[in-house]
Amino acid sequence: MGSTCKLRAFMKHQYLLASLALFCAVATGQAAKPEIQHVMIEPATEETPRSDTAAVASLGDGRVMVVYNKFHRTKDAGRDHGLCTIWSKISDDNGRTWHSPRMLVDSAEGDMNVQAPAILRTRAGELYLIALRAHKGGDSSTMCVFVSKDNGKTFKEFPPIWKRSKGQLLQGGTSCIMELSDGRLLLPFHGGSGNQWSQKNSAGCYFSDDKGQTWKRSSLIDLPKRGAMEASVVELNDGSLMMTLRTQLGGPHIARSRDRGKTWSKAVFSGLEGGESGTCLRRLPGSDRVVLFWNNSKFQPKHHHFGERTPLSVAVSDDNGKTWRKLGNIAENPKAEYTNLDCYFTEKGDAILTYLYAEPAWNRKAIDLKAALIPKSWFD
Repeated sequence: MGSTCKLRAFMKHQYLLASLALFCAVATGQAAKPEIQHVMIEPATEETPRSDTAAVASLGDGRVMVVYNKFHRTKDAGRDHGLCTIWSKISDDNGRTWHSPRMLVDSAEGDMNVQAPAILRTRAGELYLIALRAHKGGDSSTMCVFVSKDNGKTFKEFPPIWKRSKGQLLQGGTSCIMELSDGRLLLPFHGGSGNQWSQKNSAGCYFSDDKGQTWKRSSLIDLPKRGAMEASVVELNDGSLMMTLRTQLGGPHIARSRDRGKTWSKAVFSGLEGGESGTCLRRLPGSDRVVLFWNNSKFQPKHHHFGERTPLSVAVSDDNGKTWRKLGNIAENPKAEYTNLDCYFTEKGDAILTYLYAEPAWNRKAIDLKAALIPKSWFD
């Protein structure tokens, strides 16, 4: 009987706290943010312990496709250099459920793996799929391009963006291919002259003005320590481009281009604190507001990645990235890791934010691929 009374008292106390919080929000004019839903795209299993680095695109018929890399059970299972292949799934309900798993790109002889896919639906209705073939040794790669004209039923391989690079060129966890307002295709990348895990990295873009048949490389961006990594790019309302970069310098850095990605400015600190992890930069549909997803963690110079990869946070800018305002956290389990981000906006303006989820953090033996479904009004 005593336990029942205590439970009732506790529930009454919780109800009063919730009511007080709601009253305060109303009194101060602060409306509660709409709920964010987190869904599973691909869970870790014994045979496939890690899935991540996803990208989402519309199929033009109400469905969306997600592409991602799936690591297979080997002695290096779950590590960046482990065996992995490129897969896809379909959603009929804007990301709430996913079905029809299908392997799109297999690892080939001489590959360490095939990784880091991205997918784009152009305004002409074609799907562009990219996938990086990391060659054995970790010091060379080939960026493959596949194009579909039948909503992803079949893909035709195009000439690679680069082939058997000297030094490892890659995109890492922020894999992306985008179409600018004038039709130019743009692919951010980073790389160096050595091994993937020890090289000093510079960042830039490859671009194509003939629908992916040929590609040219931009100027490069350099930064201290491990360098400039995992570039994410957005086209601003004035036609210029802004890039955010993973660094070891205390948080994301920003570079700009005024010639459609051909040359880039020196990168400067964004003012947003964080460790060494990727970002995802987007422009809200129908708006000039820019949104940045990143890990707003404490910068720790002695940490192996200069800080934790939690919480998963959002900041917005209404002046093209000159100043930022933090909106809140998407997820904030202090024992977990959230990274390798991509964001797709539905026709209604809601966001599908894909991310790697590991708990405990830095665990590479069981990594889930998840998505946060964020209502459009959350960004207000």
